Amino acid sequence: MRIFWRKRSRRKFRLTREGRAFLFVTVGVGLSAVNTANNLLYLVLGLLLSLLLVSGVLSDLALWKLQIKRNLPARLFAGRRSLIDIALLNEKRWLSSVSVEAIDEIDGVDTEAARFVRVAPGKTEVGSYRFESPRRGLFELGTVRVLTRYPFGLIEKGYTIFLPDEIVVYPQLLEHVAAPALRPMQGDAAPIHRTGRGSEFAGSVRFYREGDEARDIHWKRTASRGELVVREHEQDSSALVTLSVDNLVPSGLDDEAPWRERFETSVSEVATLASVYLAQGISVQVQSSNSVSPLVPGGTPPDPIWHFLALLAPARAAASRRNSKHKRHAA
Repeated sequence: MRIFWRKRSRRKFRLTREGRAFLFVTVGVGLSAVNTANNLLYLVLGLLLSLLLVSGVLSDLALWKLQIKRNLPARLFAGRRSLIDIALLNEKRWLSSVSVEAIDEIDGVDTEAARFVRVAPGKTEVGSYRFESPRRGLFELGTVRVLTRYPFGLIEKGYTIFLPDEIVVYPQLLEHVAAPALRPMQGDAAPIHRTGRGSEFAGSVRFYREGDEARDIHWKRTASRGELVVREHEQDSSALVTLSVDNLVPSGLDDEAPWRERFETSVSEVATLASVYLAQGISVQVQSSNSVSPLVPGGTPPDPIWHFLALLAPARAAASRRNSKHKRHAA
């Protein structure tokens, strides 16, 4: 949850379609009252003008002393609908804010409105709007427009507050991806045994600590030593799996659209495979043509892999050759 206390823009207003019709009727009644000098028409004109005045005052009160909070989800995936929360704090002591809308801006495009029916004095209400990105990548959040048409819907009044932020949309996850079975490997990819919470006895013991399970107590050695000791178990760290993504754009393509479509599909496949392997306790690393992701240990969340894939962009062959030459010269 991020809280912003920013200087907001000056309040702006515009007449709604209903407000323009109401103003047209008001002008007509005013002209009739002036031409005919009819007291009843003057009375109706005063009533109509008072409604406009009351509408302006009450809409100002609805927007007065409001603070905005934006709550971004921990994970956003391409092609999946998510909710982004907008919290509205009413700092007024006595008056409620009624019929308020907050419209966010993502990459320069207005989102759906988060609507608040009534925010009581000193209270915070949370409204949400739906966000579904068709693509992965980095998105910038800009301004939030706070609007109201309270009480009669004749005038739309509001202001804009600048809340800079950014979100990373992870690649789309596929429902069915075949994960190849792993075979025991030698070298750096082989399983490494270390003490920890596992199923096999590592052959060593240690003194009992608070929180250890009673079933782990080694009774024979406890009896010989005269102190409680527990078994040390060994924990297998997972084999390392390196997944590859070819992000090098082939030279001489007349139309890159089919290649880019295949590239996005491969990114989604690798993102899905990474989550499958990590859930199985297998460490994962992703390698592209010009970069390498962090090594994520098995059994941990795949967010570093997803973040790497979300920001992975196609690379040109010429740029890749220049980078390789620069590395050779540096060596």
